[in-house]
Amino acid sequence: MKHLTSLVLVVTLLSGCAAWTATKSLFVSAVSLEVVGEQFLQTTKQVQAGCDSRAIPIPTCQRYKIFHDRFQKAYPIAVGMWRAADKANDASTKGKAEDVVRSLSKDLADLTAEALGAFVPEVR
Repeated sequence: MKHLTSLVLVVTLLSGCAAWTATKSLFVSAVSLEVVGEQFLQTTKQVQAGCDSRAIPIPTCQRYKIFHDRFQKAYPIAVGMWRAADKANDASTKGKAEDVVRSLSKDLADLTAEALGAFVPEVR
């Protein structure tokens, strides 16, 4: 139940982030970049616990592992690129970095929702 509550909280937070993924003009600040990183860390803990306990189906765990590896490579580069572009006042490069972070955040929300689905009984 603890894992379910945590995953519900993460999905709720990520749902709020989905609003800014749809509208490019809203987002990005250094704080929001940190929030995405923190959400990734918290989600990873919960998904790992669900995978270890076999509460989350193996295919979902495998997809999360692939995403996890991609996030760990792409996210720090995108954040570094955004910070450098912000200092240089380079809107184009900053926008490209934002696009990467938005994409990662959307994928994180989708996979979190998929993992949460493992805890929700089917309604027939």
